[in-house]
Amino acid sequence: MQSKTKVEFDNLTTNAEPLEQDQHGVKVYRLPNEKILKLFWRRNKISSQIWAPHAQRFARNALILKNRHIPTIDVESIFKLPHLKCDAVLYHELPGTTLRSWLRAHSGNDQQDKIQQFGQFVSRLHDKGIHFRSLHLGNVLVTPNGSFALIDIVDMTFQHFGKSTISKRLRNLRHIARYKEDRQLMVSEGDNVFIDSYLEASHLSEADNKQLRSVYFQLFLT
Repeated sequence: MQSKTKVEFDNLTTNAEPLEQDQHGVKVYRLPNEKILKLFWRRNKISSQIWAPHAQRFARNALILKNRHIPTIDVESIFKLPHLKCDAVLYHELPGTTLRSWLRAHSGNDQQDKIQQFGQFVSRLHDKGIHFRSLHLGNVLVTPNGSFALIDIVDMTFQHFGKSTISKRLRNLRHIARYKEDRQLMVSEGDNVFIDSYLEASHLSEADNKQLRSVYFQLFLT
């Protein structure tokens, strides 16, 4: 991975818009050319980032998703920023809005149809052996043509062969249910829309369907 100097970084971020920050400082910039610069700091001295930097994982995940025909970010480059003691990824901004924001702005049949599509989309991820550990309504983008794309894709695993296991499917349901607002949005236009569309698209055994439906109702309706 190549490095950029402080001067190169300052030139890159001139007139950039800060989008996110934490205790380290700004961690996501929107550049004037509408590209996104995302910074990754190592959280611990002993960390998996030593041998698998998040910027590299981000770029690798984007490539695998593209190869499995899942829309996501186009990465332009990754590099080290020694003066900030972090790594960075530069990518093209995807047009669209998060699924969370989209559902807030819609209701009735439009909202119900989108939740149904989301159930089918999650089933598609699992059928392709994709386990997105950070799957929630803020990390799924609704693009201008109404389809879905994944963002913030650093935390993923992929099965080389076959579909996702039931245990991973259940973990993803729990990820989706982490935020109260997301749970409310998912059931506001019908309790069963997501899980019905997910199970119909997944073609699982009756026992697996029963387990997934039971956990879904525990998470979203209790």
